[in-house]
Amino acid sequence: MLSVNGIFEAGKIKLFGDVPKEKRFKVIVTFVEEIDEETSAVREFSAQSRGLDFWIAQEEDLYQDYLDSNKDKG
Repeated sequence: MLSVNGIFEAGKIKLFGDVPKEKRFKVIVTFVEEIDEETSAVREFSAQSRGLDFWIAQEEDLYQDYLDSNKDKG
């Protein structure tokens, strides 16, 4: 199963993640919440931005480095 964020607007769905294009899948479309115009631009930008990719980059995982360095200390 794969979950991808997106926005439904004007009868179209805009996906913000990579999806397999070579295979067929059954899908379920769930409308989570209505987006008001004030926060729409911020949400759309944050969903498309790569600015938070450091959360998934292993070399940026400073907390894991802390845990590894204290593992031998007991």
